[in-house]
Amino acid sequence: MPKNRPNTFFHSAEWYDLSINWAARLAREIPLLGEVFGPPGDLGLLDAGCGTGRQTAELARRGYAMTGLDPDDAMLTIAREHARSIGADVKCVAGTFDDIPQSAPGPFDGIFCLGNALATCTDAASASRAVARFAQAIRPGGRLFVQILNFPPMRAESPCVRGPRVVVHDGVEYVSARLFHFVEDGVDIANVTLYKQDTWRHEAGGGRLYPITPDELRAWCADAGLRVDQTFGAYDQTPFDPQASVDLILTATRE
Repeated sequence: MPKNRPNTFFHSAEWYDLSINWAARLAREIPLLGEVFGPPGDLGLLDAGCGTGRQTAELARRGYAMTGLDPDDAMLTIAREHARSIGADVKCVAGTFDDIPQSAPGPFDGIFCLGNALATCTDAASASRAVARFAQAIRPGGRLFVQILNFPPMRAESPCVRGPRVVVHDGVEYVSARLFHFVEDGVDIANVTLYKQDTWRHEAGGGRLYPITPDELRAWCADAGLRVDQTFGAYDQTPFDPQASVDLILTATRE
């Protein structure tokens, strides 16, 4: 995940934040995060690839000592502003996953990496190294929580589309969809958001992910000294189905 963030799927950090129904997303994510990590501990949690920091701020509001890490300064600016707006005390630091030993050395009670942030690594080696960095920054007995798309069955879809996602801000409806095109060891993504202000308009962005497989993620955890505890196909704890699940959610413990 280079510092200049080539995988910018949105026109700007503001557009990223605008395109997501945060109330619905936090309602899905926060309960499971709280269950996995348990009550707030002394060492706190790291949100690796925090983006605009909505999860970081919400967990801080609930008593967790929170650090958010992201390579995009514009994302972090919004994250800090949002945290202040809800009275949440968070630490936001600029850096990539490779920077964790310096920017966010820990140890932490746990680390979570959501929204395909791990897949923004450019290749398998970079993603594997990121998991190792996570493990190094987690205390013994601490937890890792990763959410990515379940990429393997997506390869069979042509075209492969996810969405639409709909959110309303100030009376304007924003409709977003993502198109995935698998190319050898990567997957190119185009994100398009449509909205109407006098006339129809659109914002678009694109980038490339490394389509991590479930077996790869499990192997990287084992290599890093992380014991995989559970895999889910959704935040409601539906068991992971390699052929049918949209998401892969993995939890692991540092041994």
